Amino acid sequence: MRLWDNAQALKRLYRWLYVCVLFCLLVAGGTWVVHSPYFPVRQIQVLQPLKHLQSTEIEKISRQYLRGNIFTVNVNAAQAELAKLPWVAKVQVKRIWPDTVQLDIKERVPVARWNTQQLVDMDGRIFNAAAQEQLPLLVGTTGSARYMTVHLLTFENLLQPTGLHVQELQLSDRSAWQLILTNGITLRLGREKVEQRLASFVWAWQQVLQNQASNIDYVDLRYPDGFALRYKNRTVSEPAGVNITDAAAAMDQHGAQLD
Repeated sequence: MRLWDNAQALKRLYRWLYVCVLFCLLVAGGTWVVHSPYFPVRQIQVLQPLKHLQSTEIEKISRQYLRGNIFTVNVNAAQAELAKLPWVAKVQVKRIWPDTVQLDIKERVPVARWNTQQLVDMDGRIFNAAAQEQLPLLVGTTGSARYMTVHLLTFENLLQPTGLHVQELQLSDRSAWQLILTNGITLRLGREKVEQRLASFVWAWQQVLQNQASNIDYVDLRYPDGFALRYKNRTVSEPAGVNITDAAAAMDQHGAQLD
């Protein structure tokens, strides 16, 4: 039996031909839409105001990856390139119909400088960038940035009642802490009970030390029963209500043995 004499076979053939034609039309229509000049990207929208990221950096990446048709712009490549910028902590690039590409950029928040040449963000991550604002300096060993950042924020919170801030925070190879405050006074906290020791300084500062601030070189808080002062004129006195447990010469000789 010939094919055209078989009604069922003809129906099946027509059905397949119809599907093929429809598929071809859909492919052709999709190709036309994707490459059509009628759906250009007209707007690059940055959702949040940016403090550190330069607009020229965003424009350069946008010109390279986000030009042309809304369907053909390479949002994945643009997102990957934006994520490489030093100030970018997180970024998401999305198409918004009919003609907008949306950039949701979260900037890093710098909290300190790291060994003078780099910056550290809120999460303790080191990155290479320049900042104009005054930031405390962290001086520590490789791999200690995150640990030091947590302590910096804790120390700043404890110092709030004094109005003082950390200018430099040092962590030695023996894990001993030392702070230099914005008024130039150095605090030696040692390795143990550092928050408790700093809280003791805050109390003493408000009670007796604030009036002597201009004469104090450093405060050694590593003593179990109090703390010791070194004055700029190299003499040590005992403020009222504060247990000064040692003299300046003794501090210089035995300081390395204190925790």
